[in-house]
Amino acid sequence: MYVASRQDELGVLRIVLEEQYERHSTQLALLDRQARRTRADVAAASALTAATRRALGDIARALHYLEQGHYGTCEACTRDIPIEELAHRPSARFCATCQPEPHRQPARGATAVHGTPAAPTAACGGVPEGTWPKAGAPSWHRIQGR
Repeated sequence: MYVASRQDELGVLRIVLEEQYERHSTQLALLDRQARRTRADVAAASALTAATRRALGDIARALHYLEQGHYGTCEACTRDIPIEELAHRPSARFCATCQPEPHRQPARGATAVHGTPAAPTAACGGVPEGTWPKAGAPSWHRIQGR
């Protein structure tokens, strides 16, 4: 039986985050190009652009902290944040116990408003369970232009 170490799990998460970063960068470029071509539904395009920029910022921060060796540790109690939580929410800075109340997330599988699942879908940047990154994913250094 193979047991993955925390470093192995973070390595896999790094590849997933790099793929998400590239996907969101492409989406942002397409949104920008589309906005220049047409002026239809400016409010929706602006909201989608803002959400994509937030996702890029969260992913860039996560990748930076991964490189520094500080990613995945609760800023309050210094315990490890579970890999599942980091895959679900790359911007996680606190464990479930220390998460400030206004930002506290419902437990995975819990029901949110009007009976919809609380966990994100792949469309909003979440990592679906059982999804593994493709081989040959771009390196963070290539994304940064190094």
